[in-house]
Amino acid sequence: MNHSIKLQLTPVYIKQAPLITLLINGKTIFNDRLTNIIDLEHALQFDRLLQVKIKRSGRTKSIIDSDPENGFTISKLNINGVEIKPDIGSYQCTNNDYIEPHVIHGKRFTLNGEYCLEIPHYTLRGHIMHNLGRFDINGQHYKYCFFGASMTAYDFTLGIPPIHGKQNYANLFIQQMGGVNLASGGQSTQEIFETVYKYLKNNKVDVCLVQLTGAVTRQVKNANTKEIYRWSPHLNKNLDHVDEFTKLKLKNIQEFFVYLDTSPIIALQIPEYKKLIAYAENRGSKIFFISHYSDEYQLFKQVIPNNMAPYFEIDYATKYAKDNHGHANPEEQENYSQRLIDFVRGKNIK
Repeated sequence: MNHSIKLQLTPVYIKQAPLITLLINGKTIFNDRLTNIIDLEHALQFDRLLQVKIKRSGRTKSIIDSDPENGFTISKLNINGVEIKPDIGSYQCTNNDYIEPHVIHGKRFTLNGEYCLEIPHYTLRGHIMHNLGRFDINGQHYKYCFFGASMTAYDFTLGIPPIHGKQNYANLFIQQMGGVNLASGGQSTQEIFETVYKYLKNNKVDVCLVQLTGAVTRQVKNANTKEIYRWSPHLNKNLDHVDEFTKLKLKNIQEFFVYLDTSPIIALQIPEYKKLIAYAENRGSKIFFISHYSDEYQLFKQVIPNNMAPYFEIDYATKYAKDNHGHANPEEQENYSQRLIDFVRGKNIK
C-alpha cells in the first residue's frame, strides 16, 4: 500500500544548530545539522507498521550554558493528508549531562534523545459474516444502495422501549427515492467494505451510501482457532491471542486505541478508502460515506471531501441513546433521512 508522509522540522538555536537524524521505517531521510526549517515529503510502501524516528545529538555542557533552548520542533506531521499531533509519539531523553534518562511527550525538544512514533496498520479488509446470501447475486441495478451496520439496519421495535411505526433513515430514504438496504447489524467497517466490493463485482449501483462504524471497532480473526468476530478495545476478551488480519496480539491493539486518538489509525487507512472509491468509480458507481462520529467525520471531510455524505448528528447524551447502545432516536433518523435526500438531489446524479 502506498503512503505519503509530510514532515516539517524547525530548529531553535543561537550559534550551533542541532544535529538531527530522521529515519522512516529504518531508512535515513535526513542526517545533518538542522540549520533552517526543512519540509520533507516521503513516499513509501508498507502493510504492517509506520515508524518515524528523529534523533537529536550534540547537546553539550557548553550549549546548555550558552543556549539552553537549543533544539528542534516538529512543526508539521501529515500522513496521507491527515494532520497528526506529534505528541502521540514519545521522546526518550538519553545521554544528557545533569539529567537522568526519561520519557516525555510533545513536539518541542531540547535534550539529546530520540523521538519515536509507531503506528500499526489496521487493515480494512476482512470477511463477510452476515447475510452472505444477499451478496451472492448477479445482474441487479439500483440507483441507490445502502451498506452499513446497525445504525442503517435499525429496527425500532427491538429497542428500549419498543417503538412501532418508525423506520431507520435508510428505509425512509428508500421509501421516497427507491433503492435497496443491504446493511446488517453487528458489522465492522472491514466487513462493510467487503460487502461493497462483493456486491459491486457483479451488480450495478449508481450511488453507494456507506455507513462507517467507529474506527475502534474491529473484526478480528484468532490466528490459532480461525474464529472471526467483532471486537472493541473496551472488551477484555482473549487479549493474548494474535489477530490474523493485523498480526498483532489483541492486547497490543487495545493499548494503542485506549491511549491515543484515532487519527493515526485512520491516516494509514486512507489509501484503502481511496482504493474502494476508485473501484466503485471504475464500475460506474459513486460512493458517499456516512459517519456519526464528529471527530472522524471532520477528518474524512478534509481528506476525501467529495465522497462524504452529510454528518449524521446524534445526541449520545439522551436517554434513548444510552439505553440503546448509542443509536439514533426516531426524530434523529427522520431528520437525517431528509438531509440525505436533499444532499443526493443537490448532487443531481444521473
